[in-house]
Amino acid sequence: MSNRITEKYFDKRGFIEKEKEILEEIKNKTGFIFEKEIFRGEIYDKDKVGSLLYQGRWQNKPAVLKVQGLKLEIDEVDIINTFNKQNKSEKVRLPELYDSLKWNKQNGYGYLLMEFVGAPMIYNPPFADLEQIKDFCGFYEKYKTKAINKPFFPQAVYEQSSLVFTVQRVSHWAKIAESKNTLTESDIKNLEKFLSLIGKHLPSVKMEFMHGHLTYSDVLKASNNEYVLMSNLFWSYRPEYYDTVFHLWAGVKSIRDLSVTLGQVIQYLQNWIEEYKKLSLIKNDPDFERKFNLMMAERCIGALLVDLRNQSYHKDKDNHIAHLTGLFRDLLNYFFSKI
Repeated sequence: MSNRITEKYFDKRGFIEKEKEILEEIKNKTGFIFEKEIFRGEIYDKDKVGSLLYQGRWQNKPAVLKVQGLKLEIDEVDIINTFNKQNKSEKVRLPELYDSLKWNKQNGYGYLLMEFVGAPMIYNPPFADLEQIKDFCGFYEKYKTKAINKPFFPQAVYEQSSLVFTVQRVSHWAKIAESKNTLTESDIKNLEKFLSLIGKHLPSVKMEFMHGHLTYSDVLKASNNEYVLMSNLFWSYRPEYYDTVFHLWAGVKSIRDLSVTLGQVIQYLQNWIEEYKKLSLIKNDPDFERKFNLMMAERCIGALLVDLRNQSYHKDKDNHIAHLTGLFRDLLNYFFSKI
């Protein structure tokens, strides 16, 4: 059983309406000194906030406070503690947890008071260079072989089939797009084609336990060559190799240069494939590329249905959305042809 965040889009919540009151309670309880908000966990809409993240100080040292407003399937406090008990890696770790309160009905929130990790992302988007690609792949092998020794929780029924899991997800995204009146005829045609293809190909792809939100911003590289994993709410079951493509989807989604072409993106992704295939846990899998292509197609569908219209753009929003929509539609067709 894993946490399902975007699936809570249609839930009614009053957490954000009590934001000031909640922050004052936590300040009085912990002594945390607020300095600035660094993240607001909006679920596709500004009024649908699941979490808040603040930077500040605690006991005279830099710290981060995360306030969790959603009732989760598995509390992040339990995830962190379970990870630490089974982690065998000397190089991959989570931020130190100073204090915490599990979500409870009486409070209507929970919180985590954590170490502030003042380290850079493993690479800067949208594109990593070859040295950074190799570094990420080195991290990826440590994370897969040493940091995960056993799942932190059992699989739910819907997590036992890659096909069932994926169909449920994309259907939910389509429902969100429909509710926001952004579902286009092109989206519907692409979705129908995607569902037809995965019906043939996904049953052979197993589900695996992994970090379900492994972007460049969720892997910080400290000066002692430790890799610190963020967004630990998202440990979950996903189709095999989903964690090889999630950061690549995020990188393409972050492109703001309107001159970037489909050919450049495809070549970039191919560079990643070639480096991934050198890893011991991947090189003996003759089916890796097909699985990679399936996962990238799923990410393209997600981008087109909900992600591109629900992220921040500093300027020229319409032009950027149009450019990225064209890129992801072309990428989707490219991966359709490769599956």
